[in-house]
Amino acid sequence: MTNSLNATIDVNQHLCLVPANNQYASDIYEVIVANRENFSQFMAWPKFVKNQADTILFLDSCWVKHQQNESKTYIILLKGHAIGLLSFNQIDKNNKTAYIGYWLDGSMQGNGVMTEALNALIKHYAMQKIIRRFVIKCTVYNEKSNALAKRCGFSYEGTLKQAEYINETFHDQNIYGLIVD
Repeated sequence: MTNSLNATIDVNQHLCLVPANNQYASDIYEVIVANRENFSQFMAWPKFVKNQADTILFLDSCWVKHQQNESKTYIILLKGHAIGLLSFNQIDKNNKTAYIGYWLDGSMQGNGVMTEALNALIKHYAMQKIIRRFVIKCTVYNEKSNALAKRCGFSYEGTLKQAEYINETFHDQNIYGLIVD
C-alpha cells in the first residue's frame, strides 16, 4: 500500500475523508457523547469512551495502524467538521479483503453522507487494486446498516449466529460482501 493512501479522499465539494488523527479528537468525542445511547445499541465500544483522552488514545492508535497498513480509519469531515468515522477495521492483505466499520452523528443520518463516503472509499481502494473484496457485518436488527450495505451494492451472504456481543447479549450478525474487479 502506497503513501497516497494516507491522503485525503474527496467525496464531494463539502465532504471528505481524512486519515484519523488526534487533531479531531474534540469533535469526535463530542459526537460520541451526543450519540452514545444510539451507538450503544449496535456497538460495544461507546461505554468505554469516558473522556476526550480516551478518544485521543484511540485516534493515535488508528494513526499508527493506518501507517502500518493494518487498518485504515478515516474521519468523515463535512465542511471541515468531524461528523463520524469510516474504516477498514481489518485488512486481509493476502486475500485483498477489507472489513468495514462506520458510525455517523445522528443529526447527519438520512442525508446520503455515509452512502457517498463509503462509495468513495471503496472506489479509492479498488481503483488502486489494493482491495478487491469489501465486507460489512452488522447486527440483524441494525436496519440502517443493513440498508446501507444494500444501497452500496453489497450482496447478502448469510447470517452469523450469535456472532456479536453487545450489552451483555449475543446477537446474530448479517454479513454482506462486495467484489470489485
